[in-house]
Amino acid sequence: MKNEPRGQFVNPANRQGDSPTPEQQSSRRGLFRAAVAVFLLSGGAAAAQGNSPIQLRGVIDQEKDKDKEKISPTQLRRYIDQQVGGIEKLKVPARDEDLPKAQLPDGSDASGDPRFKTTEAKRYLGKQIFHDPVRTVRIDPAFGGVLATKQTGSCGTCHQGESASKAGTLLNFSVGGEGRSYTDAKGTFIPRRRPQMDILPKLRDTPLFPGDALVDELPTLTDVYAIAGAAGPFRGRKLPDPGALLRTGRLDALDSVARNAPGVLGAAFNNRVLLGGLAGEPDSSPGGLNPFNFPAQESVALLLLDAHRMLSDDHSKTGLGTESAVLQKFATYRKLFRDAFPEEAAQADATGNLDVLINDLTILRATATFMRTAVTRDTPFDRFLAGDNRALTSKQLRGAKLFFTKADKGGAGCFTCHSGPMLNKQVNDPDVAGVGKFVEENFFNLGLGDHPIQALNRQARKDPNFLDDGRRDVTGNDDDIYKFRVVTMRQLKDARFFFHNGSFTSVRDVVQYFNAGVPQNAQSGAASTLSTRFTNPRGTGSPRGLGLRDDQVDEITDFLENGLYDPAFVRFVPGSPTRPLQLTEPDFMYSVYRPDLAALGAIDGRTAGGLPPDNNDPLSRRDMGLEFLDVTAQVGIALIESHHLGDRQEDVYQITNNSSSIVDTHLLMVVKGLPDRIEMENASGITSTGEPYRRVFLANGVLLPGQSIVKALLFEREHHAPPVKYTLSLLSGQGNP
Repeated sequence: MKNEPRGQFVNPANRQGDSPTPEQQSSRRGLFRAAVAVFLLSGGAAAAQGNSPIQLRGVIDQEKDKDKEKISPTQLRRYIDQQVGGIEKLKVPARDEDLPKAQLPDGSDASGDPRFKTTEAKRYLGKQIFHDPVRTVRIDPAFGGVLATKQTGSCGTCHQGESASKAGTLLNFSVGGEGRSYTDAKGTFIPRRRPQMDILPKLRDTPLFPGDALVDELPTLTDVYAIAGAAGPFRGRKLPDPGALLRTGRLDALDSVARNAPGVLGAAFNNRVLLGGLAGEPDSSPGGLNPFNFPAQESVALLLLDAHRMLSDDHSKTGLGTESAVLQKFATYRKLFRDAFPEEAAQADATGNLDVLINDLTILRATATFMRTAVTRDTPFDRFLAGDNRALTSKQLRGAKLFFTKADKGGAGCFTCHSGPMLNKQVNDPDVAGVGKFVEENFFNLGLGDHPIQALNRQARKDPNFLDDGRRDVTGNDDDIYKFRVVTMRQLKDARFFFHNGSFTSVRDVVQYFNAGVPQNAQSGAASTLSTRFTNPRGTGSPRGLGLRDDQVDEITDFLENGLYDPAFVRFVPGSPTRPLQLTEPDFMYSVYRPDLAALGAIDGRTAGGLPPDNNDPLSRRDMGLEFLDVTAQVGIALIESHHLGDRQEDVYQITNNSSSIVDTHLLMVVKGLPDRIEMENASGITSTGEPYRRVFLANGVLLPGQSIVKALLFEREHHAPPVKYTLSLLSGQGNP
């Protein structure tokens, strides 16, 4: 029996060396029979030509679609070319250096400024610090911060590659949260993040919103001031002095956001970032917070350093330290900053002051560079645009035609708001292939309600009728109320929660929402800013919505989910032009790819700061397979049956969570002391100490207090082997213990 790989380098479920469960074996047999059936039905021709299983599925799709409209890929390319004014406008540049250049808030070109130049050294450094929890040191007990949460979260906490560069959960928590994800028996990635109940103070007795753990004071980026009229979240840098700061979501115990976490994907193609467009906004705007007149990407990096417990502050009285001081301690980071910022390195050497090299500004510049390079380049749609006539299935071709056909012509008209390489620009934007010249045209009121965590804002404002202002929060313009930014259509299959309030959980439901054209919220739906592109896309006097048939909704959904999906954004795919958002083998297998960093102490599988990527709480470390929790004393283990048939033995156990705490992630039944010449047949792997274990995939990733499960262990004895005797221990965690 082979050992499983250790740690987080492979999918925690179904790793190499895992013996398939009976259910998996049955599933594989079913897949094999289905593949044989497809081969026979197609006369063996597809297989004989070397077609892949994906192409075989395409054969099935074509059979199902034989009565549908036939669309030639070549004709569709010509059609799309006409609709968007040149198909080249939809193509993602092949090289990072050809991605849109930085643009200042007033729209002027900033590409000549060396501060905003994209280099590989800056990108690599930016990716490391994006995922490194070592930086979250701005924990201030004076504002409710809990010191035990120090260095537990990162940008990557709420921006996961597996979740389309979003959080993947409705309630997104960085510092003060715990957990990252778990997998089920099919290997499905399931994001999971929740408050650390054991260390956060309880603040309420009555829940304010579904999922309220009673420990969250204010959403991040929300400040409450002593004077009236100054409750907006961006007044901290404004004049006149807004008054004494009472509480702040930037520094309280739980780092939460009262909107669905926005994606990083395609950041280079926006000159206003965040769902209200705060980042990249001129500082002169009523709600602007851009004191350095930065482009959107540098601006958002600065805002997020401030919002998420990383921006350096004067801690001379508290001794809490700063992120730059922390990074300066590591030889790995000192080298990476030297590589990324040679001019600053020379100045630091000349002055003997490392602060010149490693500081908030160089940190945010590296972060912005990484975000600019977060793109997908190898979706089926990208290959279709490049001339591959087999890249899209016939169903996806029909979906693409509907996408690029105006609503009054029988289509969905999606492209009128979703054009450009990231499908996030107005089709008539003269700079549709870049950061975009239009700004306000990219914000719409779609009649949506609030994110659940806005309940905390309503309480703080003492206004039960408050609804997230959206764009107006930034511009101060009443014509912008309830408007939110158009987002990319790429990677939607992994996004899981949609719109700023996260109220939709499937791509099809989103398409159906547009198809109906009926607002979900009475307040935003009654506002004068409600978009007629949403309510009456076929024109004034026409029925509401798009009027598409169910099969057309399915076709658009297939195009969005699968035609615009790139697996290489999620995991390392050798040879792909797309690079994963996450740290993967080329990034943190230093002994292989970066021996210079290994020589300076970099640990394979960890960040350059030595911590686990993204999160550094105990549950996340178990989720990543970096450590395991012995829960043997927490559960009851009862042998309820033992069956003997010749040299085979089946022991059936009932496992009950007898404690008041949740048992998380996977449950590993570890068999200790098994005599020689006895093999555990249904073992999933062998521990590092040579003991077989069975992996149990818990329903919803947990075994709740009082909950029981029944699982069997199968053993086979060689002839004349001793009786089957062993002790059983239980571990919580993914990977190989």
